[in-house]
Parts: sequence; C-alpha cells; structure tokens
Amino acid sequence: MTENIDEISIRGIPRESKLLILGDWYQTARDEWKVVCYFHNNKLGYLRRALPIDLLPALIPGVVFPRSSTENKAQGWTETIKLPSQAHWNKQTFKDLPASLQRANKFSAQFENGLLYRVEIASKVYWLPVSELARMLFFHSSEVVRAAVNDGNTWQLGKAWSENWIGKIELSSHIPLRYINSLQYRKFFTWLLFDSAVEDSFASIYRDINQKSKFENDACRWTFDFSPPDLSHCEISLAGFTGRLEEENQVFIREVRAISGLKSPDLDIVYFSHPDDYKWLERKPDENDDPQPPPKGKPPVNPRELDPDNTPDSRKKRYSVKLGRSGLNFDVELDTKRSPRHAKILPPTDQPNLEELEEQTPEEVASLQQGSDSGKGPRASVDNLDPPELIESPEKIVFFQAMLQELQAQYAWDIKVQIGDVPKKRCRTQHLVGDRPRQYCFAVIRRDESTVIQVLEIELTSKAKKDGTKESESLSTLFFRCSDTATTYQSILDELMTSYKDEGLNAMTWKKQYISSVTKIRKYLGHPENKIKSEQDALASWVARAAEIVLGM
Repeated sequence: MTENIDEISIRGIPRESKLLILGDWYQTARDEWKVVCYFHNNKLGYLRRALPIDLLPALIPGVVFPRSSTENKAQGWTETIKLPSQAHWNKQTFKDLPASLQRANKFSAQFENGLLYRVEIASKVYWLPVSELARMLFFHSSEVVRAAVNDGNTWQLGKAWSENWIGKIELSSHIPLRYINSLQYRKFFTWLLFDSAVEDSFASIYRDINQKSKFENDACRWTFDFSPPDLSHCEISLAGFTGRLEEENQVFIREVRAISGLKSPDLDIVYFSHPDDYKWLERKPDENDDPQPPPKGKPPVNPRELDPDNTPDSRKKRYSVKLGRSGLNFDVELDTKRSPRHAKILPPTDQPNLEELEEQTPEEVASLQQGSDSGKGPRASVDNLDPPELIESPEKIVFFQAMLQELQAQYAWDIKVQIGDVPKKRCRTQHLVGDRPRQYCFAVIRRDESTVIQVLEIELTSKAKKDGTKESESLSTLFFRCSDTATTYQSILDELMTSYKDEGLNAMTWKKQYISSVTKIRKYLGHPENKIKSEQDALASWVARAAEIVLGM
C-alpha cells in the first residue's frame, strides 16, 4: 500500500524545507507537548515551527519535506562506526560545537543548550544529538512516544512475562493491531519489555521531564534528555557532515540509520497476542435475518499530508505510512510468533472487517495524533522499522573463513577449522540449500595456553515468501567455551536442526536454553549489516567485533 505513495508532507511546512535541528520542547495548559523544529528553505531561508511530539518518528534531521514515504536515502557523509565504552562519551551542548558544524545560525541562540554526546574514535570526534539517539532507539511510533512522555512506563504498550525460556507479550488495545504481524516491531517490543535496563532508559524520559522542565511565559519548557541503555561497542550506521579545513576530523551525526549489536533477552521464543486479534467464524443466517447487500467498495485512503494540529477520529482505523528506514539489529535474531487468534462468531448478514485499514477518500489529510470520539479524519501510524540488510557475499561460509584468517593474522591465535554438512533432524527441508546439504563451519580458537574458544557458523540462504519475494535468512555466529571440542558442538548442531512443535521452536534457530546448559560461556555475534558498508568495510568490522568477543571470554 505505501509503495504507491509518492510523497508525504507536513501541513504548514513549505515545500523543499530541510529539517536541520530539533530544539526545546514546550507545553501550554491547553495543549500537548510540542517540539520546536528548525528548517531551512532555499527561497524562504531559516524557519521555525512547533510540531506535536506525535510527529517525532517522522522528524529525522536532514530530511527534506515533502519526502518519500518508502525510501530514506542517506544524505551527506555516511559511515559505520563502532562506539567506544559509554563511560567515554561526554555530554556537551550545541554551543560547544566546532564553528564549521554550526547550523541555523539565525536561531542558534535558541537551541544552544541542546544536548549532544561528544565521542572520540581514533583521530575523529563525533557529535551525536541526544534526541536523535532516542528517536532511533525508541520513537518508532506515535503510541510509543506518548507512552514515554506521558506515562513514563511501558504499561500502556503491553505486558510481558516469561517461564522456562518462553516469553509472552500481550500488546495493549490502543497499539495498532498490524504491529503484531511485523517481525521488526515484535523484536522491538521484546527488547523494550524484557530488558529492564532498556525499560529504565525508556522511563528516564518521563523522569527528566518532571525533574528538569521549567515554567516560563505560561508554558512548561524542557531541553530533551534521557539516560540511554548501555550501547558500549555497538555499531551505528550514520549520515551527517564533516567540518571544514582544520575541523575536517569533526563529524556531526545528523541521522542514526541503524544500530547493530544490541543484546537480545535470554529467551528461546516470544509469543505475541493482541486483544483485537480475532479470527472470525461465519454461521448460517436464520430465517428471520434481513438480507443485506455486500458493502460497496471505496477507494483506499492515500494521505499525502500529515496534519500536525488535527485530532483524528479514534473510531476509525489507522492508515500506515512509511517515513523512514531504521534498523535495530540484535546479537541474536529473536524468534517471535503471533499467538493463536481468538475465535469470534460473525453475526449473520455481516461482512467481516478483516482489514485494519479504514477506507476513506483519497483527498483526506491524516494525523499521527491520538484520536478522540469527536475527532475528524483518519488516523495514521508510522512504520519505520526495517529488517537488517545483511552484507551480500557470494558464499557466507567463505566470508566467515576470511574473517578467521584475519583474526589469525592480526592476533597470532592458533585456529583450526573444519567444514561439514548439518545433521538431518526434524527440520523438513532446512538441512538443504537448494538440492544439496547445508554446511556448517566449526572453528577452535586457542587464545592462550588455558583458553579455548569454539565458534559455529551456519551457511545461510534466501527463502521465498508467500508474496513471491525472497527473504534472506539470519542466524548469528555462536562463540562458546566448554570442556570438550568433540561432542558439544555436534549436540548444539543437532538442536539447531531440530524443530519442537509443542514449544513452537523451529529448526535453524539457536536453542538458547540448551546452549546455556551445555556451555560455560556463550556469546552471539550478528552478521555484518549493509546499511552503508562495503564488503571490505564489513569484513574489517566483523573481525574487530569477533576479536572483542574472543578477548572478553
């Protein structure tokens, strides 16, 4: 649906206006929180507009409005960096920025107290706005934004519980039902609801508002801040710009496009449910039922403009718009599934409303704000999360071997490698790649006289989806330590290729509970992500991250 939309604008923002910087927030007694946004237009110069926080998922610095709904091309300087320990990040303000990184000079005094992290990596200095980091981590839908700002907890989003390495999440009724069908949103909610440190970081936004907002000129005012979760040694793909002349080593991060290496919860599988997730069952009409004609078809809604001031009708269902491409990538690909739907009898003569998309006229303007019964027009929700774009390599096993060779060359570790076919267990066809056996690569790394680390890599391929497109498989590299090097890895391979229908565990997923029981230490390393990197850069990154794991075990 979104592929047919050419552009989406924000009402009140002149065409060809580039968003430069997000400034302070303010709230009057009659309104919700708004964020002051600074734009530049080639014809009109610098502009300032206050926009509701519901729009935060769409407010990516560097973006020009109207913007494409389905594509977010990186603008300016692009790079992928490995973050240092968070203890070495220094929080500073916009007035501390080097002169050649300054923007919106006409308004600079108004946001000079805005917060950034100054991060030194090798010979470069990176400036990361705190608000952009929060957007990338948390602000993926208006519903999530409102929960962070107005509630300070995740209770309005859903509840989560786990037992025996199996997690369950029940999303709240006001969360769009379609999120339950999105693998990326299921992974996001699992990370948010099951990691206490992440949940505390999410709640820190609300705490900071209450502790540091000030009442001035009949409004509450606040400079955005929060306490991020530990992102030490994660990778970020960025877009921004560098300084000039003697400040060329200074980089302003305008957009964080992806984060890799996030720790996933220790769960084998997570089941998702939603109070409105029904499976409609038809029954035959009674003799007394009045026959009704089938509903007439209407053109689907096609919003080309988001109204920042309108309150939509909460009784109408939501339209999904895609405004960006953001990636949250984890050390282990989480296995998440939709729970069986509730059964509901369809009244006779009624037609099931199976689409969450409400049909409206194409000319209507949509709103991201929270709806009300007295509101007008359709609601819209943002869908920004994208699956990881894994580096394309002719043979993933060969790419993995190249990584091992680089480790050996750089660290002089003794590394022995063997390649074999994965076992054929209860896995249907997952043990095959095409018409040949799927391969594994097993490595034994002798780091020093007393430390042996074992590594398992599995050949990956692409699989066909129901819609005819192909989806790349994803499975992290496994590092572990145990007492033997002959049998444990084989038993892990057996479990990998076994499906357990009763528990809902598929083949070609690491059985984390089992691995935890047969190893002393285990670490998972995600495959190189291709938001920006070349294959050469991806290999260097993979080597560095693998070395860090080996040295830390």
